[in-house]
Amino acid sequence: MKRLDFNLLVTFVSIVDAGSISRAAASLHRTQAAISIQLKKLEESTGKQLLNRTYNSISLTREGEILLTYARRILSLADEAYHAISENELEGVVRFGVPDGYARTFIQDVLRNFIQRFPKIRLQIKNAPSSQLFQSLHKGDLDLILVTRSQKEPGGTIVRKEKLVWVGSHDYVLDSDAPIPLALYEQGCDYRRRAIEVLNQHGKEWYISFECQGVTGFDIAISNGLAVSAMSASLVKPTEWRILDMPASLPDLGMIEIELHRSAGESSEAINCFAEELEAHISNML
Repeated sequence: MKRLDFNLLVTFVSIVDAGSISRAAASLHRTQAAISIQLKKLEESTGKQLLNRTYNSISLTREGEILLTYARRILSLADEAYHAISENELEGVVRFGVPDGYARTFIQDVLRNFIQRFPKIRLQIKNAPSSQLFQSLHKGDLDLILVTRSQKEPGGTIVRKEKLVWVGSHDYVLDSDAPIPLALYEQGCDYRRRAIEVLNQHGKEWYISFECQGVTGFDIAISNGLAVSAMSASLVKPTEWRILDMPASLPDLGMIEIELHRSAGESSEAINCFAEELEAHISNML
C-alpha cells in the first residue's frame, strides 16, 4: 500500500507557506537543491504536478490545493498526538493581535480549541486596527498578528485570499444619482483606502456617513440602512446584510489577502504552535 511520506509533506507545506523554494530552504535549514529533490519525490509518489513554478513565483495546481488541505490536517494531528502523550506539556505566553472583524469571524473556534488543548499556554490578545497592530509588533509588544496585507509591511505569510465586496442591508436601495454613504474604519485601514481609491478612480461621489472604531459601528450603520461598506466576503453577516451586486453603480474592489506576521527574532514553541493552528484553521474555512 502506498503512503505519503511525512517529511515530504512537511517540505511541501513549508514551500507553500514560504512562497518559494529558497525561503522554504532557509526556514528548514536545508539547501535549495535538497528541497527541490523532496518536492520532486512527492510529485513522483503522487503522480501529480503539485506546483506551478516560474522564475520568481509558485502557485498550487488543482491537485496541489487538494493535497495541501490534507497535509495541514495530517501535520496538525501529528502535533496534537505528540502533545497529548508528551510528559512535558507545552507552556508559554503568546501575545497575539487581531482586528475587530477578523476576531469575530476567524478566531473564536480556534481560540476555544487551542485553550482546551494547551491549558498551560497563556494567550494575551490585543484587539486593534491593523495599522496599530503593526506598530505594536515592531515595538516588540506582540509576538504574532493577523492583519490585512499591506504593501508597506512585507514579510507576512498569506493565510487567506478573499474577494472584497460592497455590503448593505437586505432592503438597501442605492441611489445612483446621489453621493454614496460609506461606513468605514478610521484612517490607516486598508479596506478604507481601497474603497476610496476605487470610487475616486471611477469618478463616484461619496461621503463618510459612519466612521467606525469596531464591528458595532458597522452593525449599526449597515443593518439600519445608513451606509454601505467594503469588506472581505467572509465578514458579511448573511442574516442582516447582503452583497450588493451593482456593477453599474459600485465598481469592483478586487481581492484582499490576510496575513500572519511574526515579531523579529526566534519564536517560542508556544508561538509556533498557535501560529500553525491559526493558519490551518483560517486557510481551510469555507
